[in-house]
Amino acid sequence: MLVAALDTATLSLSCALLEVGPAGATLLARASEAAAARPAGPGGGPGATGGHGARLPAVLVELLASVERRLPDLEGYAVGLGPGSFTGLRIGLATFKGLAYANRRPIAGASSLAAMALAAAPEAGEGALLVPLLDAKKGEVYAGFYRRLGGGEVAPLRPDAALPPAGLLAALADLPRELEPLGFGEGFLAYQAALGGRLTELATAVRTPTAEAVGRLAAAALRDARYDGQALSALEPHYVRASEAEVRFPDGLPPVRRP
Repeated sequence: MLVAALDTATLSLSCALLEVGPAGATLLARASEAAAARPAGPGGGPGATGGHGARLPAVLVELLASVERRLPDLEGYAVGLGPGSFTGLRIGLATFKGLAYANRRPIAGASSLAAMALAAAPEAGEGALLVPLLDAKKGEVYAGFYRRLGGGEVAPLRPDAALPPAGLLAALADLPRELEPLGFGEGFLAYQAALGGRLTELATAVRTPTAEAVGRLAAAALRDARYDGQALSALEPHYVRASEAEVRFPDGLPPVRRP
């Protein structure tokens, strides 16, 4: 089963092709691109184009061409659901949901933080507590809490969350004391000073979610799956915190006053 995997939770767009079978998932090709922090318009300023939206689905088409395959050859889609950039997640999910719908292919999602934990698992010992962190801005990190199992698999110990550094340390204190938490990711680097050395850094190159890991996490759900329109419609980003509009207008937008 040829599966396309994607993660757009951060400024790093990650895309991969995997062959999924009874024995697991095998990587065929992958690509990673860094997007500008804001879409580029005429003259290099902010505009309506740029970022992940300007490179999708082209990056997937290019990746397929590199292995002499085409979009109709894809038999399933896997997408990172976040948490992460609200805009990035919407772009990635809308792209893959549109392709899955148009081609009547199954689609499955996976936590972007779980993908980071899975990618970093080979650098940690069995039973280790992996704490992947992304920069959530506003003084917070997106944090995951995953135990490294035998065979390199990972299992969540508590839900992904958006937390300030103090809240992250409090959450870690509630987990089994015999587990030494190992932090990593771009969020760890951004808030390392605020954590005061109370979270050990894992020696790994994993900084952001990888599409390959997203595909491996979604492989079991996609294997032998058929197109399901209801499941496709129900697939939504995993934001873990309210949007700015929800914070500012918890009861909805006020009525418009007309002159």
